[in-house]
Amino acid sequence: MKDDKQLWNICETIYREMYKKSEPTDDWDDMVERGVTKNDSFFKDYYLPDEEHVEILDRHCKINKLTKRETDKVKFTVNLGSGPSSVSKDWDKSENISTS
Repeated sequence: MKDDKQLWNICETIYREMYKKSEPTDDWDDMVERGVTKNDSFFKDYYLPDEEHVEILDRHCKINKLTKRETDKVKFTVNLGSGPSSVSKDWDKSENISTS
């Protein structure tokens, strides 16, 4: 069983990959160093499709052989924490959304 520090390290590894693949791309460690992550809604400025988000999370949980409880904790932390948004900033411009 992994302790909280080990689980946080896994979360940071996941954040690194997510922000590397997000639009715009960024470097998680640089973001932390620059203080970007201290802004409440910084993650809304980055987009990562939901399918990629789920794939990255699932793969890292599997690679690290996490238990169900550990997997849930990591997913909860990333999903409700600082992962990039899975909603495009252009969502309001979609032709599929009725404004009437």
